[in-house]
Amino acid sequence: MENTVEDATNDLSGDEMETVTLTEVAQSQQNLYADAYAVLGASDDKNCTYSEGYLKRQALYACLTCIPEARTEESKRAGICLACTYHCHDGHDLVELYTKRNFRCDCGNSKFPGFKCNLNSDKEKTNEQNSYNQNFSGVYCTCSRPYPDPEDPVVDEMIQCIICEDWYHTRHLGVDIPSSFAEMICENCVKEHEFLVNYEYLTITGIGQDNTDAPVDVTSDAKENEDDKTESTATAETKDDDIIELDSPTDCKKPKNRAGKVSTKFMKDISWRQQLCACEICVNMYSTQNISFLTDVHDTVQFYEDKGKATALEDEECAINSVDRVPLMEAIAGYNDLKGHLVEYLKKFQENKKVVREEDIKEFFSSMAARKKQKTVVPYFCR
Repeated sequence: MENTVEDATNDLSGDEMETVTLTEVAQSQQNLYADAYAVLGASDDKNCTYSEGYLKRQALYACLTCIPEARTEESKRAGICLACTYHCHDGHDLVELYTKRNFRCDCGNSKFPGFKCNLNSDKEKTNEQNSYNQNFSGVYCTCSRPYPDPEDPVVDEMIQCIICEDWYHTRHLGVDIPSSFAEMICENCVKEHEFLVNYEYLTITGIGQDNTDAPVDVTSDAKENEDDKTESTATAETKDDDIIELDSPTDCKKPKNRAGKVSTKFMKDISWRQQLCACEICVNMYSTQNISFLTDVHDTVQFYEDKGKATALEDEECAINSVDRVPLMEAIAGYNDLKGHLVEYLKKFQENKKVVREEDIKEFFSSMAARKKQKTVVPYFCR
């Protein structure tokens, strides 16, 4: 059935009509559903998430109908949860932000003057821990343009940085894009958190590089000077203690050398997060730089999407189990009957190398409807 439409295109003369296979259409539809389940499956579409506090990750939106000033004023930026888009902002000009971490729904707070949340009206004026990047103004990337961009003729994929959570055109990342990767960190974030350059061996371009460097010396300059002054009088016992301390689990494991350069980084798989040093000094550094989430595998978009897909699967199973078995079996039989007739119908087009037109599909379903009517109409008399 896959070749039904595709084969016919070769015999078209002077007709540049673009055709696709039915399999491609079905696969495209399936991919759309999968993407939707991945992003929205773990989000609640009936209840505002405000009462749950700052969620580790959730699907978010910005409403430019309620706050048009957010397009140009950073202080006006706000985000709302999935449920509020349905129950409070239906029909509004919404910017889909995909997912963001550590965010609490703003719907109905002071950022929305004169507007109350229909799902939860008891909210504080502001959410102090929320962070708003330029995406909340409806623009993305280093070019600060909307997506899709009506003025940009180039169709380009966008990739989200796992730290700043902005989205970037592949052609604006300044590096070659690998065919597959788990996560991306943009150049600006690498520049802001330069310790990441020491972990070049965890990136796709750095895989295979030697990682036998000794742990970085985490002792302060002042402490080093003090050690120099007392070195001549240090006892053997003190030196032994130092060695024991270096071998302890609290040693810094960050690679000593800066093997890479400041540039966009692509990580091969999620396990790179678990290989970041977890000594006290590095953990404090992550906290100071507000990136403690890097060591949390549950922070990843992949974890969130897997959770969403699992939720969607559970919902489907519950829906199937709640259906009366007789109607369910009848529905399955009806589907198989429709599929069989459709395959037979389309074979004629494949054999004659003809393109399936809209009229042909309408004719098929009309004939199926008539056939179904003949089966279900109650006879006026018994034979």
